Amino acid sequence: MPPPRPRRAVVADAAEIAAVHVDSWRETYAGMLPEGYLASMEVGDYEDRWLRTLQDPYHRSLVYVAEEDGRVVGFASCGRERDGDVRYDGELYAIYLRVAAQHRGHGRALVAVAADALALQGMTSMVVWVLRENVPARGFYERLGGVYLRERRLDLGLGMVLDVPEVSYVWTDTAVLRGRAGA
Repeated sequence: MPPPRPRRAVVADAAEIAAVHVDSWRETYAGMLPEGYLASMEVGDYEDRWLRTLQDPYHRSLVYVAEEDGRVVGFASCGRERDGDVRYDGELYAIYLRVAAQHRGHGRALVAVAADALALQGMTSMVVWVLRENVPARGFYERLGGVYLRERRLDLGLGMVLDVPEVSYVWTDTAVLRGRAGA
């Protein structure tokens, strides 16, 4: 199989991104997040959110997709750091893959393309947040040279904060990250 080559997402990808988003949350976060919350996630709602993001030329997110056989199997979203931490200018907002597409290089390729995109926008450092209990994802970031920074409670937006800890990993130099991720 040729190495994964993520591409910039387009509006037509919104439905597939939404399906990956919801399915990967349900697969990955079962036992970590409240079952009722995961069950309440609707692909249609997420499709609307991704449509708005992809249609808005001024939206802060840069979105990339990973594909297999012409189907979206994962995505990453990145942009300017959102918490106001001046030590880090870029942030990997989201990176999700279907479980069946994991361990095929898509995650590394998505991280590399996100780091490249941030660098092209003048952002030379990056932070990512991950559930503390998501040991496989934490190991992935650590293997890419991410350094643990701090912990907080998960904020799902719209005032919905769960009593679920998430931790951040940082890279002070995205050029080093791009090298480790295989860019």
